[in-house]
Amino acid sequence: MAAKDDKYSDLKRVLHEIFPDSLVDFSPSQSRGHAPAARADVRLEDGELHLWIEILNSASNARLLDAVELLHLARDDAHSSIAVLASPYFSPSKQKLLREAHAPFIDYAGNAWLVTPGLHVDRRGFHNPEREEREGRDLFSDKASLVLRTLLGARSPIGIRQIADIVGSGDEQIKLTPGYVSKVVKELERRGYAAKREERIVLRHSNELLSDWLVSYRKRKQPVSRSYFIPASDAESLMPSLARALDDQHVDYEFTGHAGASIIDRHADFDVVDVYVKNLDEAQKALLGIGARRVDRGGNINVLRPYYRESAFYDSQMPRGQLRAASDLQLYLDLYDYPVRGREQAEHLYERRLRSMIEREDQL
Repeated sequence: MAAKDDKYSDLKRVLHEIFPDSLVDFSPSQSRGHAPAARADVRLEDGELHLWIEILNSASNARLLDAVELLHLARDDAHSSIAVLASPYFSPSKQKLLREAHAPFIDYAGNAWLVTPGLHVDRRGFHNPEREEREGRDLFSDKASLVLRTLLGARSPIGIRQIADIVGSGDEQIKLTPGYVSKVVKELERRGYAAKREERIVLRHSNELLSDWLVSYRKRKQPVSRSYFIPASDAESLMPSLARALDDQHVDYEFTGHAGASIIDRHADFDVVDVYVKNLDEAQKALLGIGARRVDRGGNINVLRPYYRESAFYDSQMPRGQLRAASDLQLYLDLYDYPVRGREQAEHLYERRLRSMIEREDQL
């Protein structure tokens, strides 16, 4: 009970900070289901404002979107009544999401956005006074991302064991146990990105899941890389001979970045070929064999060992001859923050090849 009282205490405190010259009557709600968790009546100079408050302890973007949908269905039968989301803290990105969704909010740090005729409260820039709770299982680790890649690529809901079988069938060296897959799926459910229907997994809010993935991906360690130079009229002309050399030496590889995108759906010119390999030393032997020279700068071939040692090679594709490219999803992750025209190429791939997969919403 004490924890509940503390929660309401923080909410009452921040309401008094937002309306310092007004009388605030606060009453916790005892109702269940989707009803507000509290009601606050604020006596303003020219009338009263009624806040119906739904409290979220913590939320992924998916949970937040679900709460917004319920918020829009909440009681709003008078101009002086506002349905509001409250939380210990909303990050700047979540605050932006809520504003864009026209969802009033308050957090205990002091950030708030409340809009009704005659009232506009917009408080921002207050930092989280406490360390946020550690998230559960890392959904975007090398191993866990294999579950995400499989679910996103599936044409219909699939089961736990089927996910493990699909991953294992793609590469004999990659194995996921049904128990491990189940744990990843439970974390997806906890964050609102998945649900079960007849023991099969249904993805939800895939677009927000991809956004969270991008945030996580840019925080990962940069790939280990080596740069090489081969005289050539342009970088793209190097790709066939490079692919043959790597194949001849039995080097596992795939083109990524702009080079990989040029194989799939070219949109931007490029002057450096990026290629993922599993073994840098074996790749170096292959390159030296075709006259490449290792350089510190000014190279036109970057050979990289990816952060995702296994999953980066998952679903690689060969749409044109012998040139192997990373999957559409991996290309998107690699290109999104690429320094030269990367975002442009990533968005082109999204529109042409990923949108239908990401923005589908399996119905429960």
